[in-house]
Amino acid sequence: MTTTMSPAAAVAAEFFRRFGAGDFDGVLELFADNVDWDVPGAPEVPWTGRRRTRADIRAFLSTVAAEVRTREFTVDRVLADGEHGVALGRFTHEVLRTGRAFSCGFALHIHVRDGRIDLYHMFEDSAAVAAAYRP
Repeated sequence: MTTTMSPAAAVAAEFFRRFGAGDFDGVLELFADNVDWDVPGAPEVPWTGRRRTRADIRAFLSTVAAEVRTREFTVDRVLADGEHGVALGRFTHEVLRTGRAFSCGFALHIHVRDGRIDLYHMFEDSAAVAAAYRP
């Protein structure tokens, strides 16, 4: 029996592989030219908010790399239905400017069209993240 991974599951797996390896140029290749990107959260958290372009996403990746040290990042499950995928997991990051760590679960919803991510909505515990940024 042969199984085929859905487009969203395949792209999500590659996204997490490249992101985990620090291959940000490779990550950017996975995104469409125009993206519906949203990471809701407090304004004091520099990576939250809406983005639309690869340049915006590059700024996000650079900001995250400069702002936090990852202590743990685990993807527990990827659920996919054709072009839609949801990744569920957890992470612990240390905010470099405050030295405070935060841990939380996350859910990431992506949509893949023509092999590229055109929707990226990340949900994390924004209160825990904001608390780690407070002096």
